[in-house]
Amino acid sequence: MRVLVAGAAGFLGLAAVAALSRGGHEVVGLVRSPAKAAHVEAAGGTPAVGDVLNASALAQAAAGCDALIHLAHTRDAGSPALGQSMAAKVRVDGAYNLVAAARAVKARRLVIGSGYWEFGHHEGTITEETPLNPIGTSVFNYQAERAGLEANRPGDLEVVVARPGMVYGDGGWFKEMVGAIRGGTYRVPGDGANHWSPVHVDDVGEGFRLLLEEGGAGQAYLIVDDEPLPLKEFAGLIAETLGVDPPVHESMEDTKARIGETRAKMLTANQRASNAKLRGVGWAPRWRSSREGVPAVVRAMGP
Repeated sequence: MRVLVAGAAGFLGLAAVAALSRGGHEVVGLVRSPAKAAHVEAAGGTPAVGDVLNASALAQAAAGCDALIHLAHTRDAGSPALGQSMAAKVRVDGAYNLVAAARAVKARRLVIGSGYWEFGHHEGTITEETPLNPIGTSVFNYQAERAGLEANRPGDLEVVVARPGMVYGDGGWFKEMVGAIRGGTYRVPGDGANHWSPVHVDDVGEGFRLLLEEGGAGQAYLIVDDEPLPLKEFAGLIAETLGVDPPVHESMEDTKARIGETRAKMLTANQRASNAKLRGVGWAPRWRSSREGVPAVVRAMGP
């Protein structure tokens, strides 16, 4: 298939471009600036300069495509209010624009990249049937999902939702976390006993490829590895690999004062998640546990 990846130069976007290219697909990578084009080329894609918020440029980039993937996002820019406003536009308006572009070029598939923070805190094991409880910026992912799923028409435009867990690799939040632990500035909020469900970025890329090819129309899938870990163990694993002391803990009150109540709730949410549904369509992660994957990534990142 010829596939347009929106957000192709991002942390997840590059992994998706590489996986799709390895799988024999022709990949067009949408980037917002020519400076990012080389990254898409290195991952095996053909860059196209455009923006999910520019409908005409998006339609031009999507010409001839059989499928589209929404991985475009933006981080806070300037004031928190402005950052959240732009993040919402890129995720939600971008989803609506991708639906319109998919219909215009008669694409068969649309994959909406989302995230598992939409489930919020949950004491049991999270599955695709667990009720959603989006908090913070995960609301934007929820709204982007709705924009896509409303357009799902089996046999016409088929929409699939991908919800990765805590994606680690040489980039994104994980690179920042490694740097903070290396520098002794990272703080584990509370007792760190809440579970995260990690997943290697390369395995997420393969998950996007598989869902594009085999995902059920109108369905959502979690992308997580086989072993959820308590936050304190995940952070300790990084420290052990770096050869530094484990990060210290801080009270929840101090965490809320430092990063805000909403982000503190997100980081301390208990989120043990299952990958059974995705495995059911043939996904087999190379890194089944972050106990092996994290040390490999941290060592490859170097000093």
